[in-house]
Amino acid sequence: MTIKELENRTGMTRANIRFYEGEGLLSPRRLDNGYRDYSEEDARTLEKIKLLRQLQLDIDTIRKVQRGALSLEQALFTQTTKLEGDRALIERAAAVCRELERSGVEYAALEPRPWLAQLQAPPQSSLPGAPPAAPENGEADERDFVPQACYHPWMRYFARTLDMALYDTLINVVWLLLFRDLGFAWLRAENALVAILWGTAMLALTLALEPLWLHYWGWTPGKWLFGLKLRDKDGEKLSIEQGWERSWQLAWEGYGWNIPLWSAWRFWKNRQDALEGWNGSWNGEGACRYTKEERRFDVWAFAEARAALAAALVLAMLWSMLPPCRGELDMPEFARNYNHCLRVAEYRGETSTPILDDQGRWVERKQPGTVSFGLFGDTTVYEEPKYTVSGGVTAVTLRMSSQDKAVGGALRESLVLLSLSRSAGGLNLFNVLTAQEEANRLLDRWEDFEDDFLGVHISQRVEAVGYEPTEAFGASLWCEDESQPHHCEKTVTLSIPEQNGRFSPPPGQARADGSKGGA
Repeated sequence: MTIKELENRTGMTRANIRFYEGEGLLSPRRLDNGYRDYSEEDARTLEKIKLLRQLQLDIDTIRKVQRGALSLEQALFTQTTKLEGDRALIERAAAVCRELERSGVEYAALEPRPWLAQLQAPPQSSLPGAPPAAPENGEADERDFVPQACYHPWMRYFARTLDMALYDTLINVVWLLLFRDLGFAWLRAENALVAILWGTAMLALTLALEPLWLHYWGWTPGKWLFGLKLRDKDGEKLSIEQGWERSWQLAWEGYGWNIPLWSAWRFWKNRQDALEGWNGSWNGEGACRYTKEERRFDVWAFAEARAALAAALVLAMLWSMLPPCRGELDMPEFARNYNHCLRVAEYRGETSTPILDDQGRWVERKQPGTVSFGLFGDTTVYEEPKYTVSGGVTAVTLRMSSQDKAVGGALRESLVLLSLSRSAGGLNLFNVLTAQEEANRLLDRWEDFEDDFLGVHISQRVEAVGYEPTEAFGASLWCEDESQPHHCEKTVTLSIPEQNGRFSPPPGQARADGSKGGA
């Protein structure tokens, strides 16, 4: 490509092209006859130079960018800062010109000091025709002399809330996955003091990690989502020291360390400062500066991010509700599943039900002696469970008897049902939330029946003398006249189907192959 063709291609003059060659920004190939041969890459280089020059970058800066000594991002950041500063100065000068013109003052009577103070201070409204009053002590407030721009305060606020929500979710998810402790998140919601302490801990964690994000990555997750880039005045990422100092000031002056009343005051004060264009002392009075990259649908992205965090927390909570052991269960594993289901039920309000030890025997937790369960008495007795063990616990038989006036409830049976269902693979994340209630409703039937539930077969036999069904206390039995003989017995066998489709027989009942189930 000849220089004439290059002129037509780029819109530059021959003199400009020779100038950039002389500055070392362009190095065309030389032909044997000494003429320059410009390539497509040379044309693109000139177009890049033309673009950057029209953005008012100087030759030396463009040279550094070409050589890799300075990134384009840093160069543009510095130039943006300069251009915005120039624009602010021009706008301020134009405003002072208009006010000075409206004042009608003659040159001989002009008092320059108030107008010079106006040029140095951020633009403020004043009465038409009157210059701003100079401070009585002849010195302007330091805050008024520092050009500030409160850049997207609400975006910054929501970006920080997203960061805090991220850390809160991660801690809760890790806790639930490690300890399966459902009460952890609920405890904070029910206790105001714990909620305040937790909020303060989350704030401290956020502000401790933020300097690391800003130094090594240049963003925090929340700021990245909104396209808010925080850099120092030279366009560089913040140092660790700058980040720590900024976080400490933000914790105290921005959030008031979540101290009641003081924190509310700080929020209100920061809002008023933002309305006046003040950017917060934690940004170092201009030492730290925000720019924004374009992000489409910021609001939707924020909503989707919060929804994703909420979904992660819900999934972790559901997972923590599942019994921990799957597949073939030995007796300690079965007992662990049962006790875990009992703990989940207790979080829902169920109490005072015995646990199982590693041998699968009832262990009364509140008072030693007879294990009882009833609405109005202590004569409901559960025998020790009987187990079928074939490569693992495959069937459990529970037998109870009662002479109470009212008999109801099937919590132990439903807990055994859920434990076996987890072993059989029927209980999972998608049904664990409603499985307890459905199991209770299914087993709280005081009649003979057989049914299947989440991979477990249920066989129930009930013998009741002197009782009538009633719905007064849920599905239960009621004795109208305690002076008359009344007695109730219930036997429930819960079993996992075998591979060939048959169900495991109850303990003590012969299998088809002649073997027997046993404890």
